[in-house]
Amino acid sequence: MIHMLCQVRGGSTFGRPDERHLFLMSAAGGQPITEGEKTTAAPVCVPCAVESVSACPHLRGSYAAALVGYSPSWGVAGVVYDPSTLQPLPTETGEPLDLVAHDDPRLPWTVAARYVVSLHDVTPVDLSDLASIDDARTLCEVGR
Repeated sequence: MIHMLCQVRGGSTFGRPDERHLFLMSAAGGQPITEGEKTTAAPVCVPCAVESVSACPHLRGSYAAALVGYSPSWGVAGVVYDPSTLQPLPTETGEPLDLVAHDDPRLPWTVAARYVVSLHDVTPVDLSDLASIDDARTLCEVGR
């Protein structure tokens, strides 16, 4: 994610004329990707996104896509440990990993598993419309 590589094939997601990156996420209830949303999902190139929504069980049927202008580092997703007992603490959300911001006092006691970015300058997009515009222009560099 640090290098903004496509999460499917690993090629660069740079090179769009608008200098934005495509993010694709599972969306319960069809909720769009919103301004400031945090994610551990790396960006994806358009051809890989189109393939993913039909092949990936987590995306099939309910996904959201957005072009993002800025995605700064926000923190990490990981297991937080109690500094006194060194035992893992339960997560705040019930998920396996807690999202911990860079300025969170729990950060030194967190074993990070994933990098987290916040998404800004977010424009929700229809993937099929985007694919028809980009199919000849933006291809993932690896495996194409």
